[in-house]
Amino acid sequence: MPEPSPWPEPVNGSVLLQRLVDLLKRFVILPRWAAETLALWIVHTYAFHLRDVTTYIGIESPEKRCGKTTLLSILNELANRAIASSNISPPAFFRVIEDLSPTLLIDEVDTFLSGNDQLRGILNAGCNRKTGFVLRAIASAPSDNETESDPSLTSAVVKRYSCWCPKVLARIGRFPDTLADRCIIIRMQRKTSKEQCDRSRDLDPIPLKQQCIRFVADHASAIAIVKPELPPELNDRAADIWEPLLVLADLAGSDWPQLARQAAIGLSAGAQESSPIGSLLLDIFTLFTIDKIDRMFTYTLLAGLNSCGSRPWKEPLKGKEATDLWLAQQLRPYGVKSRTMRIGEQRAKGYLEADFMDVFRRYISRSEVDALLADHGIERPDAEEQLPASNDQPSQAAA
Repeated sequence: MPEPSPWPEPVNGSVLLQRLVDLLKRFVILPRWAAETLALWIVHTYAFHLRDVTTYIGIESPEKRCGKTTLLSILNELANRAIASSNISPPAFFRVIEDLSPTLLIDEVDTFLSGNDQLRGILNAGCNRKTGFVLRAIASAPSDNETESDPSLTSAVVKRYSCWCPKVLARIGRFPDTLADRCIIIRMQRKTSKEQCDRSRDLDPIPLKQQCIRFVADHASAIAIVKPELPPELNDRAADIWEPLLVLADLAGSDWPQLARQAAIGLSAGAQESSPIGSLLLDIFTLFTIDKIDRMFTYTLLAGLNSCGSRPWKEPLKGKEATDLWLAQQLRPYGVKSRTMRIGEQRAKGYLEADFMDVFRRYISRSEVDALLADHGIERPDAEEQLPASNDQPSQAAA
């Protein structure tokens, strides 16, 4: 894979990143913070070997013609040693990484990842240098006492293949939760008639690639050891995948340290709210909080949930209403169960807010709680223990 020569002069990182942002916005309509994130990720593909964790980008769209394939083509031109594919088998996946140490861009993930547990497991492991390997038994060369003509005498050895490299995955619909938890999710939407883009054939990527190479080469020692300040709003997994990008933002200077952290908080919060169980727990918390009650009959809770608009937790129901059995199945893994209770003169099955509090603290982020309280004009409780998500740990229910 031929690589361009480094830029002949030192590169201003802030200027380089802004050029990448401008170029991305020129060719693709992107959601907020996506251009800044992708600019940092492009530079990261030239520096990932200096860190222990590499960053995945997950591109989702609700339907076709939302620009994800165009975005992939732009990233394919700009990323380091990029290889694009719309389908890949597990053996091809880890062999191409072992041989070429590329940046992988995989489109149409929805067409072949479903039901492919082997490939999903490899993808899940491949973001960390220490765990990003698969083991395979391969035939060894015959020894002096063996003959190639006798297959029964052929021995085997175990070989370790790397699956660690930067990746972009694109699909229609949502990623599996375990994979989405390892990605920075960017959700594309179809552009309007007023939104215009240039054709990507006008792109000249070589100067920008040369500048990326030079910037990383000049800052390699710092990229390898710097530990950036991480926003407290990020959970552990989000902090891991954002850390390599924040390192680059800090080295670039100017407005980029602040921009990168705003992007991390904004995109992570969007991903958390789009988590099915996270959105369900947030809606339950909302119903208890707005009504200022500490217990609720199951039928009342279901009426409130079913009256919510389009929510991620509703997608598996395919238009049907949530039932008491369905709700019990969703809450059982978190130790929350209904119980017989009395409210006024009525007696029926219901839920206590106290039974949810530990789950709220663990799976709803502080930023979501603050936004909810502000929207409804509710003051934050003075006592820290009364406020869910006091440990700033967003939803990781599917991790």
